[in-house]
Amino acid sequence: MTEPANLNLPPLPESLRLRLADCRSLPSLPAAAARVIAIARSPEPRLTDYSRIIEQDPALTLRLLSMANSAFYVRGGNPVSNGLDAVSRIGLDATLSIALSFGLPRHAVSKGIDHEYLCQRAIIAASAAQELAEHLCPNEASQLFTTALLQDIGILAFEALDGDAYTAGIPELRQHQRLSEVETQRYGCDHALVGAWLAASWGVPSSIAAGIIESHGDLADGDPRKLCLRLSCRIADCWLAADSATAFSALLRQLASLASLDIVMLMTVMQELQHRLPSLARLFEITCPPAIDSTHLLAEAKELLFEQNLRMTIRLAEQQRELEALHASHVVLDEQHRTDHLTQLANRPWLEKRLEQHFDCAKRARQPLSVMFIDLDHFKRINDRFGHRFGDEVLIHFAAALNNMVRESDIAGRYGGEEFLVIMPNTHREQAGLLAERIRVYLASQPLAQAGGNPLHVTASIGIVDLDDGAFESAAALVDAADKAMYSVKHDGRDGVGHYEDPDAS
Repeated sequence: MTEPANLNLPPLPESLRLRLADCRSLPSLPAAAARVIAIARSPEPRLTDYSRIIEQDPALTLRLLSMANSAFYVRGGNPVSNGLDAVSRIGLDATLSIALSFGLPRHAVSKGIDHEYLCQRAIIAASAAQELAEHLCPNEASQLFTTALLQDIGILAFEALDGDAYTAGIPELRQHQRLSEVETQRYGCDHALVGAWLAASWGVPSSIAAGIIESHGDLADGDPRKLCLRLSCRIADCWLAADSATAFSALLRQLASLASLDIVMLMTVMQELQHRLPSLARLFEITCPPAIDSTHLLAEAKELLFEQNLRMTIRLAEQQRELEALHASHVVLDEQHRTDHLTQLANRPWLEKRLEQHFDCAKRARQPLSVMFIDLDHFKRINDRFGHRFGDEVLIHFAAALNNMVRESDIAGRYGGEEFLVIMPNTHREQAGLLAERIRVYLASQPLAQAGGNPLHVTASIGIVDLDDGAFESAAALVDAADKAMYSVKHDGRDGVGHYEDPDAS
């Protein structure tokens, strides 16, 4: 075997590499096929170069014309009768596949290898890989056909190397996973790696050689190329199984966990395969693989699809519950973020944020806006005399009363300590004054707590500012003005309502 150059393939075990290098009976290609590969590796391969080489070999020409005139490629077009038109119709990748298929022997070298089965498996896998790729990665379809076609040529290399000694020690070809395990134990690698090196020695593109190695592995989401390759050989195994219906049922259930694979799409692939295989068998000169029980397979797929939909419905319901729980959690966190923990009114940061929003909106829309600043009178005395826990009770009761008196459009909050702020959108000072008087009347008639069995009445100093009361440049300036109006009430003896008066007003 000629050492492939610059393909970055994983290394073969040294002893195996040396034995393969000395082996003179490894699968090889006819001269015409080798020349086709050489053209494929050239910087700018041309259709005329392909057709010129192909038409020198009658067998290769006949197979190429058969492929170009098959049902898969004709699709309503006229039959082609020469190599140039055939290459033009099927493309360069398919042409390379036809050439490489000459490396698959049809006659047994030893009694142990079932070459008919191996060729059938290769053709089914190649066609399945191409059909899957048409749905999952269309640009890779032709090359995946070639890769899947050659994925088991390493078995032929092992057979050529050890003959009956190889075939006597391996399980049946249908036990493909076990076959790879036994080869690895005996040779240090399986036939996938050997096949990649053999294909590379023929001069195939590096992507095909690398794909042969990737063809053996677990099914996984995320890489459509690997999925097409690895699923194609499993489809071939099921197709050729003694009980194909049971084998396909097991495979379908294994595939149900793959999010990137649609069961309906897979059934379309299976139907296309059923349609294509007879012509492919004639093209590659093999016995046509048996037809599968499509009725049973469709019934199994429908049942599996129902189970998938049921699982999806349950999963969506669970996700909806999780989203609702997450939303509820966010609502609670948001409420905690903007609520004063003692009074359950808006806290100061939230009040200031909302006031800035209403201030900017009122300025732009030239709408009224009033702010009320409330300070409970002599509150320090209450704390000093009865304790802070008692003072907290007074604040809680006042906050509840205030929250009941404000309108739905108003925003009431605790500004700090015993100070409260009410934002009143679309409200002039006269309307704000009415609310302030209601608060004074309530405090005069309703005690906020009981101290030693006696009712405790609390008064409040209230300052009001209207946006029209001055040339306010910011929301903070509006709060300062309401605070000044409140302090003017404090200075006049408390328990009253004061409106801001602009000192610069003429």
